Order: sequence, then structure tokens, then C-alpha cells
Amino acid sequence: MLDKVEEDKYYVYLHRKNTNNKIFYVGKGKNKRHLSKSGRNLHWKNTVLKHGYYSTIVLDCLQEEDALELEEFLIQEIGLEQLCNKNYFNGGKSGFNHTTEAKEKMSILKKGSIPWNKGILCPQTSTRMKGINNPMFGKNKIHSKEALSKLRKANGTLVCDGYTGIFYDSLNEMSLALNIGRKTANFKKRVIR
Repeated sequence: MLDKVEEDKYYVYLHRKNTNNKIFYVGKGKNKRHLSKSGRNLHWKNTVLKHGYYSTIVLDCLQEEDALELEEFLIQEIGLEQLCNKNYFNGGKSGFNHTTEAKEKMSILKKGSIPWNKGILCPQTSTRMKGINNPMFGKNKIHSKEALSKLRKANGTLVCDGYTGIFYDSLNEMSLALNIGRKTANFKKRVIR
């Protein structure tokens, strides 16, 4: 009975925009994957940044194969072009697990070999800034908008949209204003000092 419960731990979930309740992502997961923001693609992150999101579970207590099948069905029904899903195979399989025989072979091959980093010392800069030696130790790690503005003015850096000639205080501000990703904005920018 316990094995059956362990097998039926997957679910299919939807992410919807807060602004208009439109579905923008279909996923399969277990545990709290539907709430996690880590491991998401840039399109998903930009959509969440602009619209916010909430999660709904369509069906739970599924075996992995059933969850994959339902996820693929929902992606096809909604249409991949309407979603932030970047898995063009309509759904994602869980991670690959090596067999015990393969693990034993890899272990035997590694025995006796010297690790690539044996004898390499840590750079002085990495130990110099640790703990109480770090200038930000014990301080709030997030700078206020005023502090960031002062830093930008001190550095004298502005970002210019190469196509329109409009200036922005930062690359992030430019990407938000133009509704494009930071990578795309990187191609459009010119830094003016």
C-alpha cells in the first residue's frame, strides 16, 4: 500500500496571470513545485514580473506517466504558442536515474584518480571578503532606491536604447519600459559615461 502512495505523488498544475486570470504555464510536479520560482525560463520570469501569478492544481495523486499525459494534453489544448512552456516535447520527464550497475562501473573508474582541484588553494580574494571582513557584514543586503541612484550618478553610467536614443538609468529599467527581456535589452543598449 505504501508503494502505491509513493507512486501517486505527482500532480498537474496551471499558472495564471493575476491581471486577467489567463493561463500562461502548464506543469507537472510533486511536493511544492507549483509554488517554486526556481528553475523557470526567462519568458516565465518576465511574465510573472509583469503580471504576477497564482497556481492551481488541476489533478493530483497521479502516477508520473498519467501526469505527463495530462500535461501534454493540456499543452496541446491551450496551444504552446499561448504558453511560457519552452519544452517543445510537450511536457517534461523527471530526471534520469543511473542503474546500480552503471553507478558501480563509474565508481570503479574513478577510484585511484586524483581530483582535478587537489592542491589548488582558494584565491586570496575569496577568503579576504568572508564573514566579518565583508564590508556588507551585518548590514541590509538590499540597497534603497536612493542609494542605487547615488551609486549610478557616482559611476556616471546611463543606458541608451540604440534604436530610439532614449536614455535609462539601468538595464533593468530599460527592459521593463520596453517590455523586453534583459538579454534582448543587452543587445540594444549603449552605455554612456
